[in-house]
Amino acid sequence: MIEKKFLKAQSEFNLFQKNDNVLIAFSGGVDSTVLTHLLLKFKNHLGLNKIYLAHLNHMLRGEDSLRDEQFCREFAQKHNLKIFIKRLDIKQLASKEKRSLEEVAREERYKFFNEISEKQNIQKIATGHHQTDLAETMILWFIQGNRKGLKGFKPKNRVVRPLYFIKKDEILEYAHKHNIEYVQDITNFQTDFLRNKIRLEILPILKEINPNLENSLQLLSRFLFIDDEYLENEANNLFLKIKNEQVLNLDKLKDYPEALLYRAISLWIKEKTGIHLSYIKILQILKILKSSGNKEISLSKEYKLVKEYNNISIKLAKNDEKKEILYKFKISDKKVVIPELNMEILIKKPEKLEDIKFDSSKVECFEIPDLKEDESFILRFRKEGDRFLPFGKKTEKKLKDVFMDMKIPKSMRENIPIIEFRNKILWLVGHKRSGYFPVKNKNLENVICFEIKEV
Repeated sequence: MIEKKFLKAQSEFNLFQKNDNVLIAFSGGVDSTVLTHLLLKFKNHLGLNKIYLAHLNHMLRGEDSLRDEQFCREFAQKHNLKIFIKRLDIKQLASKEKRSLEEVAREERYKFFNEISEKQNIQKIATGHHQTDLAETMILWFIQGNRKGLKGFKPKNRVVRPLYFIKKDEILEYAHKHNIEYVQDITNFQTDFLRNKIRLEILPILKEINPNLENSLQLLSRFLFIDDEYLENEANNLFLKIKNEQVLNLDKLKDYPEALLYRAISLWIKEKTGIHLSYIKILQILKILKSSGNKEISLSKEYKLVKEYNNISIKLAKNDEKKEILYKFKISDKKVVIPELNMEILIKKPEKLEDIKFDSSKVECFEIPDLKEDESFILRFRKEGDRFLPFGKKTEKKLKDVFMDMKIPKSMRENIPIIEFRNKILWLVGHKRSGYFPVKNKNLENVICFEIKEV
């Protein structure tokens, strides 16, 4: 039965290809020794080339760790297999890096396996993870409320898991029947470790309710992966559309379902800040997306997410005092470069009326009859007391009120360049021109145009 299930995994998931070199993550325990036995037995059937073993001694159990290492050496010698062994004080390393033992051990194991694979031209790393491991993993992450972990693991991703359809009891029975020797880690029976508690206490109770628990959870795992992969792909497509945006307009996102929206926004935030959002933060963000008014959420000590009107943006939690940026230029300069904004402004005199493109986001033109060659224009940011003459109006109004009318968020207003001439605002660059110096005549001699370009 176990051999049929082993071959079923190969048939269903195409774990190995012809002439593959395989590295087995070999602890000396029953799972990895039975896996090695099966791979050796079906080596020719699978068309494998070479089989190697790799054992990382975590140095956590003193003499027992050395005993396991010695067993692995002897096992390899007995079966004429090349084995790679490395000793690493995981406890010391975890303490130094202030991380959990489990996390560091897992990371170092795969680092070790990958290093061997590169040097030995190994195509597949095989582990002894089995169906009961999958059930334990899913229960473990369910208890801790981890959505991604709840799916468990796949039979094939960066490693292959040929025992995917096989229960732990079946592995133990097979080892006994075929006189396969192995070592036991006594810490596997200590219930002060959460996984062991699940294995020894929780799983048996659940199997009293559902004797077919491992199969049931395996089916659930496979469907969860199918659903999640679809949602992740769709969310990634949405993320690619917003990836380069500094400000997200919620009106453009309102028709997307929340399942895609939170995934895409999470990716966008990670792209901008490197922050992996917690589930609590994601729920907070979904809540403010639906709310009215201005809101903000702390993402970390360095960043916050700000919602203003129908826009969301990422801001520094502590804004440094803004340095004043001011450029003076003349029409003879042809262009002015603003490195702080990755922008340049081209200064043009159109030759014919058709050349004038009235586009407040990129180009604006002004007719200044008495413009002198040595007169300067100023490019700056807003300041207290600024006033602006709306096009078609006779009286100026506070620039602050203009921004409010345009529904430009407060956080964006500080970064909008202004072109000023003779103490009058001509253009809120990229947003709105003023009513000063409109183009009225067909004679273009006195017309000057400004065009913004990203650099």
